[in-house]
Parts: sequence; structure tokens; C-alpha cells
Amino acid sequence: MKKSIGSLVLLFQSSKPFSMDPVYGKRKKAMNQTNLSKNENMYRVPGRFELPSRHLSPNRSDTKLNSSRQSESKKPSSVKNKGKSKPNLTNAKPNSRTVAVYALATAAASTYESCSSDGSGAEVGSLSFASRQLEQDRNYQLLDARDRSFAKLLVSTVERRLGQIDKILACCIEKYPPKKGKHSHLIQATLRTGAAQLLFLRTPPFAAIKETVQVLRIYHRATPSNNPPVPEAMIKFVNGVFRKLSGPATEGNAGSSYGDMLLKEKTNPEDNIAPWLITKWKTDWGKEYTNKICEQMMPSDESSVVPRIDLSTKFTYSSDQNSDKVQQLLEALGEDSILLPHSSIRVGTNLKGGVKNWPGYNEGTWWVQDASSTLPALVLVSSLRDKYGDLSWLNIVDMCAAPGGKTSQLLSAGFASVTAVEANQRRSRRLIENLKRLGFVDDCEVVVQEGQTWYPTRDGKNAPVHGILLDVPCSATGTGARRPDVLRRSPVIKDLLQIQEKLANHCVDTILDVGGIMVYATCSLLKEESELQVEKLIARGKDKNEGRAVMKTLPIHPHEVPGYEGAIDGNGWLRVLPGVLEGHLMSTDGFFVARLVKVE
Repeated sequence: MKKSIGSLVLLFQSSKPFSMDPVYGKRKKAMNQTNLSKNENMYRVPGRFELPSRHLSPNRSDTKLNSSRQSESKKPSSVKNKGKSKPNLTNAKPNSRTVAVYALATAAASTYESCSSDGSGAEVGSLSFASRQLEQDRNYQLLDARDRSFAKLLVSTVERRLGQIDKILACCIEKYPPKKGKHSHLIQATLRTGAAQLLFLRTPPFAAIKETVQVLRIYHRATPSNNPPVPEAMIKFVNGVFRKLSGPATEGNAGSSYGDMLLKEKTNPEDNIAPWLITKWKTDWGKEYTNKICEQMMPSDESSVVPRIDLSTKFTYSSDQNSDKVQQLLEALGEDSILLPHSSIRVGTNLKGGVKNWPGYNEGTWWVQDASSTLPALVLVSSLRDKYGDLSWLNIVDMCAAPGGKTSQLLSAGFASVTAVEANQRRSRRLIENLKRLGFVDDCEVVVQEGQTWYPTRDGKNAPVHGILLDVPCSATGTGARRPDVLRRSPVIKDLLQIQEKLANHCVDTILDVGGIMVYATCSLLKEESELQVEKLIARGKDKNEGRAVMKTLPIHPHEVPGYEGAIDGNGWLRVLPGVLEGHLMSTDGFFVARLVKVE
């Protein structure tokens, strides 16, 4: 076993000696000795719980204990193991906990990509999320619906509560996180998964501990590659941590566990959000709105978290808006599914099974898209319809188009031509797949190219562009309720700002026709990526330098965004903050939308 793993130490807060579980531990009584022999393999220091290591001090005076162990080691295995039961691993198969732990371990071991080498921003946001690793796991696909649901719950809880979980584990373990080693990511992921069950999901301790520890025991059998077994000492260590967390906070107090005590006294929900981000929000929005954002993204009660899924339909811009088709779809999706004020459908909790099995999926009737994410296309279509009336001859460009929700909105509005530009090859494949399912692929030109280098042409000539939807790459901090990992990263804001500025300048200077309309949007809660970028875009045109477009705000009106009227600011821009709006739209992604017209 590596020395780095062997150096992990669990510190006890109480004076009560630690007792190992009789199934996995060899001794129940802690012994008063701090120096261990080279071959020592026991958890022995009162008030401490040490993972065994071959590299510990060889000084040892307890010859009686050593001799007894040597004599014990000479006994036949059948004698030593008499009366002990061991788990049967012969037919070990991955389960919900197994795939969740492996997804978290794989994601932790992955290297996050930032910008592509040429600074184009093609790879911005191409992150290795644990949820993506989970969905790509073949064993996850083989689980039944209930187990898949539980695996998702485990991963999402760990991701959402990671700051608090790690803080509690650091209170218990002297050197946490584990140093890099053969099984370090697996051990850490297992510790996090077990802690999530004990502290937040309120899983019965017996089930949480037994089943999560079992993940380590079957690791080498359940994974396709030839991975070495996890050493028994590591398994005992993890088991000991879980039993300490689930044990009583104080001697004789069975009402509260030690983990609950740490959760209450040592952590708060803001631990799951990067401090720099909290500071930015307070600067941009004030303390009151920051508290509302944090509560919406990281509620104090984990049991109150309900997965939010919104759908967009092909009926939004048609005369069938309030027809029987919409009502039939709502009924098919479950009686608790609702139609939001701006025409998105929020799916209720009664609808079970995977998204691909929901009514209307195979027919291409709808696509998954957060309610706030629909706003940029809504205001672009509204303004072009007011200006031109007939949309069937207009050419529209959707920049940074993947995964295709906004592109599908534009196509369903009835434009003559929609060009979807996407720099990322992998994301463009997903865009095309979505358009195929919806029956839009023949009506849309998909261009895989960096947006800041693309020019619209038709038959070798420059093609007119009447509208652009530019949803720029950003920190995605507005999506924190669905993607909590974005709240802990420190994104390269400087690089993102440069990419955003290049894209916006290129769109208005060289692509958009005079009189055309561009919508600038982000899913960021940072003003420097949103409001301040639009201010710079407008200000640069006032210099009257040759080639610079002059842009002017085209205010968004309340009737264009039903339900979001309160999010329109003094500039006529739309700023959606999670937790601020009323009703069902209190729970939605944070978004910024500004609509501009090219004056000259």
C-alpha cells in the first residue's frame, strides 16, 4: 500500500475509544500505543483512527502482543476465519451506488478543459461532469428505472453538497483529501457518497454503510479493466469513517449523530459555492438578492430539492397555442404538469421513467429546455415579427447553437433560413441529432466553425442576415441549481470576456445587416459577462471608427415575456435572478437578455 494512503488519520472528537465493526475489524478494544511496528496492521491509537501502512515506525516494545500475532498468523486460514462471515463477491454486479461512485471518481480524475489552444473558446464549457460520466456508463444503462433514479440522486446530491461534505470529512480525517495514489479518487468518491446518504438523504445507516463499503469490495470485479483489488485496510478505514459519522454525537446521546452535529455547527449551504462568486454576487446584486439566489440554488433542506424539467414545444408560435394539442400533451405528461405563462411546460413529479419514454418524444413534439433559456428566441422573434410581419423570407443566424433548443425555437417560428453555427465538433453532433428527432434537420444549415471567423455566403456572395441570436460562452453561473459544480469552479473570466467581446463585435460589424436585430444573451449571473459587455458594445460604436457598427437598445416590453415582466430592468434588458420572481418562475435558471438594433 502506498505511503500516501497509509497516512490518512481519522481524528476523534470524543474521548471514547473507537470500536471497529465485528465483521470487518479484528479488534474492538483500542490500545494505548502510538508507535507501530512495520508489520502492524491494526487501528490502535485511542482518540485516533489510523489507516495501516508499511512505512510506520518500527519501534515497538510490546513483544507479547507481537508474539501472539505471530502465532496467530501461523494458524491455518480455516482456523483463523472460523465463525467469520465474508461477503460473497463471486457474482458481484454493479448497482446504483457502484455506478454513482465510479462516475464521481472518474469525473474527479478527469482534467477539465478550458479554452482551445488558439483562444477561440471552442472548448469552453466542455467539462467532465459526474452526471455525464454516469449517463455514459454502460452499467448505468442496464439498471432498472428505480436504480437509475437513485444513482442520479446520489451523484446530484454529492455535486450539490460537495463543499459541506468535504468540510465534514476534513473535520474527521487529518489529511483530506487523500494524496494522489492508485485508489485515491475511488476512496474519496466513496467517502463522499456515503456521507451524502448519511447527512443529507437520511438513508438508514446500516444500508448506507454496508452497501457503500461493498462498492470497494467488488471494485476489481465490477469494472471492465483489470483493476487491482482495493486493500482491505482501506475498506476498513472507509467503514470506520462512516460508523463514526453515524454514531452518537456525544456519549449516551442517541438523538443526534456525530455527522449531524458537524453539519449543523461546522457548515452552511454557502460552503458549496465558491467564496469569490458570493462576493461577486453581493457586489452586483446586494446581500438580499444574493441570499435569495443561494437559497434557490442550495436550499437548506435537501428534501425540498425537486428536479426541474421544462419543455418547449412546436406550438409556441403557431395558432395551436391554446388548442387541444397543447391540452392533450399536458394531460399525457401528467395532471401535475403545468403550462407556464410564456408557453413552456413544466413537467410534474408524477411522470416517471426516462425522458425518451415520455409522450411526444418519438414524435418530435417537444424538447427539453429551461424556461429562462427560451427568452432570447422569444424576444428576437417578437421584434422581427413586429418589424417585418412575414417571417418566411428572413435569414437568421444562431451563434453558439448547440445543443439546439434555441435553434429549434427559431425553426418553429417559420423563418426562411436558419443557420446554426457551433465551434465544438462534439456539441455539433448532438445539435444535429436533436434536429433530426424534431424533424428540423432539412430546414437548418449547421456550420461547424468558430463564430468569430464565420461569414454568411450564398452562391458565392454575401448573404443578408436580418437577425442574430448570440448566446455567448460564459461561466454558466445561472445554471447552478441544475449544475452545482459550476458554482465551485473559478472560471477563466478574463479569457471568456475576450471571447464574448470578439463574437459580439464580429456579429454586429460583419454579419448583421443595417436595420437588423441582434439578441445578446448569457446564462451568467455576473454583470461583467452580461450588462457590462452590452454597454461596451454600444459605446464602441460612438467612436465613429470605420467598420464599427452603431448599436442601439431595442427595449423588451412586458407583453413579450409573460411571467418575466418583473425581470425587465431600467435599460429595457431582461435580468432573471433565481429565487427573485414569484410563483413557479422563482425556480428557473439565471439569465440575461439584451436586444439591440444596428443603426448604421
